[in-house]
Amino acid sequence: MYRASILVVLMTVLLVQPGSSPAQNPLGEDGVAPENVAPLMRRKLDRAKNILEGLTLEQFDKIASNARSLRLLSMEAGWNVVQTEEYRKQSEDFRRACDSVEKSADAKDIHRAALAYVALTVRCVECHSYMRENKIKLAGLDFKNH
Repeated sequence: MYRASILVVLMTVLLVQPGSSPAQNPLGEDGVAPENVAPLMRRKLDRAKNILEGLTLEQFDKIASNARSLRLLSMEAGWNVVQTEEYRKQSEDFRRACDSVEKSADAKDIHRAALAYVALTVRCVECHSYMRENKIKLAGLDFKNH
């Protein structure tokens, strides 16, 4: 029962994203974003999906390796599109959440890994909300449609 509850929460978090649809252009209708940001965000999304798959199949190596990959992605130059204290804090929180997912997977604790994944997903939503709410436009970025 507990496992089913966690899976329902995970699927809800992933599927209920306001203003998004599978067919929607991830760059927004006007497509304004530096060429390095969109592929980076796509890789981030792919790693997050792989973590979810690993959780549902209890593939701890898959969970850990994709969490590690997400953390490394967050250190790439293309990640740091905004130079504010809040964005730096959001990125640090994201890295800590990745570490928590990885450590939980290494410990083969599926329940802790699932909860850490939910926390990781919340970090993503919080950061993207921050970007939209503050309408940060740096280097031609417009985050209202992300």
